[in-house]
Amino acid sequence: MLTTRLMLASLTALALAVPAAAQDKTRTKTYEGPNASGAVTTTVNPETGTASRDRAVTNLNTGNTATSSAVRQRTETGATVDVVQTGPQGNSRSLEGERTRTENGSTFTGTATGRGGETYGLAGARSRDGQGNSSASQSVSDSAGNVLASRDRTTTRSPGQVSNIVTKTRAPGITRPPRARRPRG
Repeated sequence: MLTTRLMLASLTALALAVPAAAQDKTRTKTYEGPNASGAVTTTVNPETGTASRDRAVTNLNTGNTATSSAVRQRTETGATVDVVQTGPQGNSRSLEGERTRTENGSTFTGTATGRGGETYGLAGARSRDGQGNSSASQSVSDSAGNVLASRDRTTTRSPGQVSNIVTKTRAPGITRPPRARRPRG
């Protein structure tokens, strides 16, 4: 009889603990310095595959605040990302896109909106062959589809040697390409 009660009690505790594991896990870090204060809150739910990060930094001398919010949602084939950043003067920029797993790597497609309202297309791909050889490409295009900047990398390995070839291109008049990195939510 005692063994049955103990077994029932432990099974009940286990059953109640399982939903708790599927809940959001939130962590907040704060920073207080002589010129700025800030906070970063990260929330992860492994069950739903959702991760979010909210940041806010305030300049203590001017009172201006810059914020950013990033959300990553796991999908059956990869993940979606959505990022919004607002500068201390209220200008915003955003990025949204989807990473899709492939047989040997992944692809990324998305759009970004600059602080001035201009829209960019983002594209990228990564692959590996299992022998140590890999390739990666990224490109940023304007709203008309013209490629503004691109970067291609190919790494090949043979016994005792590694060859790494990187090719970058920029459209005429582009001094610094728009950032094409995807966020790591």
